[in-house]
Amino acid sequence: MASPSKTGGPVVKTGPTAGKNRSRNGDGTWRKKRSDAGKKRS
Repeated sequence: MASPSKTGGPVVKTGPTAGKNRSRNGDGTWRKKRSDAGKKRS
């Protein structure tokens, strides 16, 4: 499978990889956002 940046996948909005294309799961589906994305640190 081609790398996500070449296939024009969804762009990551937040987090350490913001601006890059989202990575894929092993079965080829796009990874979901982390469940704790956007939450404040407690």
